[in-house]
Amino acid sequence: MHYLTFLKTNARWLAAGALLTGASTFGQTYFIALFGLEIRQAYSLTHGDFGFVYMLATLASAIVFSWAGQLADHMSLKNLGLITLAGLSASCLLMGLSNSWIMLAVSLFAIRLCGQGMLGHIAMTAMARWFNAHRGRALGIASLGHAGGEAALPAIAVAVMAVFGWRQTWMITAVFIIIVIIPVFYSLTRQKRRHGTQEIHNDNDDTTRHWTRRQVLRDSLFYAILPGTLAPAFILTVTFFHQAHLVELKGWSLGLWASFYPFFAGAATIMSLISGWAIDRWSARQLLPFYLLPLAASMLIFAWGDSPWSALVAMLAAGTTVGSSQTITSAMWAELYGTRYLGTVKSMTAAIMVLATAIGPGLTGMLMDNGISLSAILASMGYYSIAISAVFLLLMSRMMATRIAAD
Repeated sequence: MHYLTFLKTNARWLAAGALLTGASTFGQTYFIALFGLEIRQAYSLTHGDFGFVYMLATLASAIVFSWAGQLADHMSLKNLGLITLAGLSASCLLMGLSNSWIMLAVSLFAIRLCGQGMLGHIAMTAMARWFNAHRGRALGIASLGHAGGEAALPAIAVAVMAVFGWRQTWMITAVFIIIVIIPVFYSLTRQKRRHGTQEIHNDNDDTTRHWTRRQVLRDSLFYAILPGTLAPAFILTVTFFHQAHLVELKGWSLGLWASFYPFFAGAATIMSLISGWAIDRWSARQLLPFYLLPLAASMLIFAWGDSPWSALVAMLAAGTTVGSSQTITSAMWAELYGTRYLGTVKSMTAAIMVLATAIGPGLTGMLMDNGISLSAILASMGYYSIAISAVFLLLMSRMMATRIAAD
C-alpha cells in the first residue's frame, strides 16, 4: 500500500493513537520535573526526599498497571482511552489542589498511572493489533504524539507557570484535557474500526503463535532482552527528573533548556517515521542492537559537556533513540509473541518499565545526596547503553530463530 494511501485510509485511527501518546506527556517525568524546584520548595523536600516520594508513587502505579494494562485485551480501546483521559484530568486537578506530601504522592501516582502508563499502552496496543503488514508505520505515526508533546508542552508549561504559578498550571491542564482532548478523541474513535483485512486486524494471522503471559514468563529470551528495552525509560527518567539540577550545575537557564525540547522532538519525529519504515522493510529485531547508541552518546555529552550547544547535540541524540524506542520495542514484542495477548504481554513489560523508572529518581537522588555527582551517573548510563547494544548483537541469531520456532 502506498504511504499516502495508507495515511488517508487510516487517518482517523492513526490520529487517535497519536493523540493518546501526546496526552501521555502530562504523566512523563520530563514534564513533571519542570515543576521539581517549586514542588521541593513548597514541601521543603531535598533531592533525595522528592526522589523517594516520586519513587513510591511510580512504584505503586507500576503495581496497579500490571493489572490495569490487561484491560486492553478485554475492553474497547475507545472506552478504555476515554476512562483513562478522565482519570488523568482528575489527577492533574488533585496535583494543583494538593496541600501535603501525601496528597502530592497520591496525585503523582494517578498521573503516572494514567499518563505514563495507560495512555501510551492503549495507543501502542491498538496500533500493533490493528495493523499487520504496515505495523511499523502505524506505530511510528502514533508515536509522533510523543514528539508533539515533547516539542510543545514543556515550553508552554514553563510560560504558563511563570504567569499563573505551578499549581494553577496543573489545574489548567486538567481543564484542557476535559474540554479539548477528550472530545477530539471521542470524535476520532466514534466510527468503529472495521476488521477483516490484513491491514486492519492481526488476530486472524494464523502464521504466528500467540504467546500467553505464562508462556512468555517461561521464555529465557524474554529476560535477556528486557534490560535493554528498559534502558531508554530508566535513563531518560533519571536525566529529566534531575533536569533542573543539571541546568543549575551547567549554568544554563530553564528557559533555554525548555527551548531545546522542540529539537529533541524533531529528532524523535524523524526517527519515528524512519524506524517505522525500517521495521516494515526488515524487522524490529534486526534494528534492536542499534537504537541505544545515540542515547549512549547523549549521556556522555551531558556528563562532560558544559556548553549550551553540547546540550542541544545531546538532546538531538536522545531524541533519536526516543523516536525509535517505543516503535521498535512494541513491534518486537508482537513479532516475538504475537498479538492476541499483546495487551497482557505489554502491560507486564510496561509495568516492569514503570518500576525501573520508579527506582531511578530515588536511587540517583540518594546517590547525589551522598556525594556522587550527576555527571558520573550520566556517564555510567552511557556506558551501560553501549554494553547492552553489544548484548543485543549476540542475541540476534536467537531472536530470529525464535520467530521461526513460534510460527
